[in-house]
Amino acid sequence: MMKKVYISLLGVFLLAGAVPESLCARALGKQDLARIQCAQEKMRILAEFFDVNLAADKKVYTLPNVCGASAGRTVKMPEWFAAELERMDKNKVVYVPNEGTYSEVDLWRQAFSNVYLFLDRAAKSLDPSQPIVLDQLSRGFVGNRINLMATLDRLNKDLLRGNQLLIMKDSMDGRARSMLSTFELINNEFFSTIESFSSPISQRENKYRQSVMAVVVLSNHLFSQFLGTSIPSYPPDPKIYRTTYADRLVSLILIVLGASLAGLAVYLLLENKRENILRMIEEYKQKSIVWAEDFNRQFVTVDIKYIVFGTIGLFAVFGLLLGLMTGGFTGVFIFLLVVFVGGVVGVRMPSAVLDALKKSRGKRVNKQLMDALILLSNSLRSGMDIVQGFELVSRDMLPPISDEFGLVVKNYQLGTPFEKALDGLSDRVESRMLSYIIKAIIIQRQVGGNLTVIFSRLVENIREESKLEEKLQAMTAQQKIQSIVVSIMPFVMMFVMFIFNPTQMISFYASPVGIFVFLFCVIWIGIGMKVLKKMGEVRV
Repeated sequence: MMKKVYISLLGVFLLAGAVPESLCARALGKQDLARIQCAQEKMRILAEFFDVNLAADKKVYTLPNVCGASAGRTVKMPEWFAAELERMDKNKVVYVPNEGTYSEVDLWRQAFSNVYLFLDRAAKSLDPSQPIVLDQLSRGFVGNRINLMATLDRLNKDLLRGNQLLIMKDSMDGRARSMLSTFELINNEFFSTIESFSSPISQRENKYRQSVMAVVVLSNHLFSQFLGTSIPSYPPDPKIYRTTYADRLVSLILIVLGASLAGLAVYLLLENKRENILRMIEEYKQKSIVWAEDFNRQFVTVDIKYIVFGTIGLFAVFGLLLGLMTGGFTGVFIFLLVVFVGGVVGVRMPSAVLDALKKSRGKRVNKQLMDALILLSNSLRSGMDIVQGFELVSRDMLPPISDEFGLVVKNYQLGTPFEKALDGLSDRVESRMLSYIIKAIIIQRQVGGNLTVIFSRLVENIREESKLEEKLQAMTAQQKIQSIVVSIMPFVMMFVMFIFNPTQMISFYASPVGIFVFLFCVIWIGIGMKVLKKMGEVRV
């Protein structure tokens, strides 16, 4: 703000020697002069109202003839202001070196005085008997604005006195807030007056007159604000919010009726789809049995309903927190929406958990596969058969490959054909190299062949493939991390904004537009992560 003042001051000084004296200063007419003088008198009256050394009975004034329809009107200090003036005078709010301590009253007097001096300078510029020195006129306007800016900054500043917060905007029964807003507009017009000196010649006079007369209008409004009614500082009477027993009864009946109709609509919808729902439930039960068997094959014992209802419960807790933060009907809607999403995710969660377990177990088996092949090859060279080699692996190696090979041996000992036991191993473990080994063993048992040579070649293939996979992982690590960071950063920034401005963030994301924006972003971030993941996948 101060930078603008310095720029305008520089412009005024540059124009001081180039602009004719008749321009700008003589742009106002006689009627404008009368209005300026009337506003100037009102600012003088307000400044004297804030004079603590002047007795209250002497603060009675009559508006001059230049005020037109208001001429002759008697203006005296309001009765409510006497006690307020005494209180404001006790508030010592700022200390200025070489000048002393200023009270709140002193600051308000300075503000009115600055407006008075501005209007006085504009009025004197219209006097044809006085020569105009444009340099002095511009200096005066700039000085008025700088002084008013400093005063308003002090009045707008909240001060802490011990444990009590002093807010000068609350003075004069709330009038100070509206008056300070008017002062800010006057300050802007001060700047417009200064800028008019650097405007094009064809527009200079008109801009000068408009800015000065705007200050006049705002000064009159400032006078009316002070003498007008106070701004209520207390809430309305609670009696106006009271309701009768009949009102509450009608509201209760309407709520019960609406809930009953909604429940009936849901019941009729479910009854209409009853057969489909029962069929879907039965199909899901069958899937649950299959999933439970698959979990057992992964050496994990878990009840499917814990996964489903646990997921729904987590979503319900999260939705409840969001609903409580939002509140109202919107909060209830958000809770139900999150619970519905939790139900959809919970139904699909067992399959996702099972897939994750299979992939994780397959990766761990792959890491042990080369050692297992070496052990099998050595056992065959020593004269053992393939079944004994599997027993050796299950006994000497660590899980999970020892568990898997041991289960194959147990199935074989219980009467299951060895080839079928190997097929079960292929179904349980997601490993491409393991499936190659199983196929090689089955073919060798059917048509014959040297398994030792086959295992040696597979060991070499696994070793080379492992090197290639490690190299690919190193080459694509940066892209994967970048995709993860880019995907997470929007949610991190949203969380940070929630911390610094929770009220505004909650009000936005609780609105229909906010919910739509959030869901839209989540969907597209998910699509982007999926695309980046596919782009980074290189099959060996």
